[in-house]
Amino acid sequence: MHYKIFYHCMGWELDYALQTFTQLKKSKYYLSDKDTIEIDVCLNLSAYLVDWDKSKLNKDLLKARFKEYLKLLKDYKVNATVYEEDKLYGHLDHQREIVSPEVDFYITICPDMYFSEQALALLIQSSKQIKNKYFVITPEISKLWDNTWDEITNSDWMHVDYDKWNEVDLFDIRAKMKSKETGITLDPTNKSKWAGWFDLYNKAMYEELCPIQDDWKGYGPHDWYSLIITEYVKLRGVNFQQYVMRGQTIFEYPVGPFKDGGYTKMYKDLLHINDVPNQREIFEANMKTYIDKGLKTLQEKGIL
Repeated sequence: MHYKIFYHCMGWELDYALQTFTQLKKSKYYLSDKDTIEIDVCLNLSAYLVDWDKSKLNKDLLKARFKEYLKLLKDYKVNATVYEEDKLYGHLDHQREIVSPEVDFYITICPDMYFSEQALALLIQSSKQIKNKYFVITPEISKLWDNTWDEITNSDWMHVDYDKWNEVDLFDIRAKMKSKETGITLDPTNKSKWAGWFDLYNKAMYEELCPIQDDWKGYGPHDWYSLIITEYVKLRGVNFQQYVMRGQTIFEYPVGPFKDGGYTKMYKDLLHINDVPNQREIFEANMKTYIDKGLKTLQEKGIL
């Protein structure tokens, strides 16, 4: 089977890239040679978002570090690009560009997300057990800020108060998971809930049910759009299901001692970030239009 991982990284997220690539290096020892694992990586140094002439941080240094970090991925098939143009470009553009006919499954990794060295292999093994036409698999997470996330929260962290979710130390999460070493189970969720952190989508889900629309640019909550679409179509008989992979917990690096900036603040303090329209606000303001367009397309294709 052919799996494509996509990873979009801003210049100020480069230290997270080192963490991610290190985990992917470790992950390789648990993967089967029978599967093709391809990684599509983009370092976004867009001049639309950052005025490099006014910044104290030299982007040539970032490119050099990126090139060096990529050596950790030498055992994978890697497509690496650096975006430097002065146009609006973001993860939505990257996600649309990585679609390929030979790919069977897509895996998204958010730059600031921790995952264990076994998680990727277990995610891939799990994908081969599911028969639904459209599906998503996500590992467990630690407690987040409201009860909508409880659906995929690891039971060991349910005791954490919602308003203290970011006080948990990531290494406590890792240690707890390592100490238990429980088996993996795939539990169907009652509601759709994921965020593009470390998720696997089968081809039909990613390319047909919730594709990146042609006019989407830059950044926007594709995850939220997909939650709405999948909830709607599932109620109308479409064979979609989300599964949570119990036994593997992922979580953000910038929590606990790093909750006030993580690895990005030191970079942003040295960058002249341009005053551009808030992309998330624009996307959310147009969400109903996007949903209507997406549902119409599904009807035209006979999916809905």
